[in-house]
Amino acid sequence: MWLLLRRHYGLFGGILGIHLLLFVLLGLNIHFKSREDDGGLQVSPDAPLEVIEAVVVDGRTFDRVEEQQRQAEQRARAEAERQRQEALRREQEERQRQAEAERRRQEQARQAEEQRRAEEQRRVEETRRQEEARRQEAERQRRAEEQRKVEEQRRAEEQRKAEEQRRAEEQRRAEEQRRAEEQRKAEEQRRAEEARQQRLAEERAAEERRRQEAAAAEQRRLQAEETARRQAAIRQDQQNAYVAAIRGAVESRWIRSSDHQPGYRAVVFIRQAPGGYLHEVRVEQCTGDRAFCESVERAVRGAEPLPSPPSPDIFAREIRFTFEPA
Repeated sequence: MWLLLRRHYGLFGGILGIHLLLFVLLGLNIHFKSREDDGGLQVSPDAPLEVIEAVVVDGRTFDRVEEQQRQAEQRARAEAERQRQEALRREQEERQRQAEAERRRQEQARQAEEQRRAEEQRRVEETRRQEEARRQEAERQRRAEEQRKVEEQRRAEEQRKAEEQRRAEEQRRAEEQRRAEEQRKAEEQRRAEEARQQRLAEERAAEERRRQEAAAAEQRRLQAEETARRQAAIRQDQQNAYVAAIRGAVESRWIRSSDHQPGYRAVVFIRQAPGGYLHEVRVEQCTGDRAFCESVERAVRGAEPLPSPPSPDIFAREIRFTFEPA
């Protein structure tokens, strides 16, 4: 209802004005009648009353006017929509035309750029071929010069070897003469030495008996010490193998970083429980960067459970080893 009133407020105002005017005229007529009665005029009760006709606009007329105005507004809106669609179509055609022009411009620019690049590539290729030809010529000259120097060195080496061979032959003859003389003297010394050795052999036999008795006692002592050393060495080898197995398990799970430098090393301390389960992992010394130290600790934890020892008595709760990847 209010929407209808806002839309046709002019028509409604006109109708409302007509009704107000009729009410005013009706009031004036009653007022005039009252003044005539006050002037001495007597109105008979049976006298007929004057009837004033009012103009009333019925609802169908109002609806017809509203319908006409609504149709006019619809036609106006339809015309406005048509004009807007036409403007949009023209605008779209203009954009398409501009886009086509821009596409052609870009295509021309692309072709020009491709042609420029092809020309530049041709120049670069030509420069490269010329440079390669110069390099090959320089390489040929260098190899020829090296071949000449090698040939000169070969001839000089042959001359040097021939001279050395001649000197070696002279030295060989002199050495053979010297050895023959030394052999004669050595033979004489040998005979004298044999006589001296015969005397000494008897003395050594007696001394040997004494030494054998002392050596037997010493041998027994040494055998006992050797047995102890072997057992200690076996235990040490087992411990070393056990630590090496742990180190190998850590190395198999260590991931080399891209910035790893040769020479990085870390001293690792671990505390474990039976079965190889870790209680504590600590990098005590590290010559690498922080990423390397952290990667070593992650590798140790990734190797859990650690390898078992070769024998139960080799197991150690605390182990310290050096991790130094190749």
